[in-house]
Amino acid sequence: MKIAIVIGHTERAKGAYSPHLKMSEWDFWNKVVDGLHNVKVFRHNPKLSGYTNRIKQTAAKLKSYDLVIETHFNAASPEANGCETLYYFKSLKGRKYASLFSEIVSASTGIKLRNRGLKALVNENDRGFAAVYYPAPPTILIEPFFGSNARDCQKIGDACNMQNIILSFMAAIQK
Repeated sequence: MKIAIVIGHTERAKGAYSPHLKMSEWDFWNKVVDGLHNVKVFRHNPKLSGYTNRIKQTAAKLKSYDLVIETHFNAASPEANGCETLYYFKSLKGRKYASLFSEIVSASTGIKLRNRGLKALVNENDRGFAAVYYPAPPTILIEPFFGSNARDCQKIGDACNMQNIILSFMAAIQK
């Protein structure tokens, strides 16, 4: 199975900042993918204006893959916590992969699942919709923890531990 990982956000717009990890989403996920081999990593073009335009440009490069994983983490109040994986509501494979990823995160870390770990994105006003809609292959947008929650960050540990979670997921879907 050919898997592509897309780093959410860009070097210029790094996404949420975690005071507990002391880094942004962009920095965290770039550390994670540094230790992953046998997977192609894509980054959105920071020079292209507009979120949807960046997504569409990246999506055009993903047609030959069997699964796309876009990486993020959540951030809100310090009390907000949990794992959530988003997918396009018409994608049965996307739902299957989203469910499996959320279950592996929860089993590996003890982080609770928000909404059973799944969030179906239905229309273009849903946050993250473009990321799961425009790529041709099944696509999941992963938010395995809240960077704003100290306990979630402790349970994730560091980029190396997140690498192991991603590797466990990739091994599970290869079966």
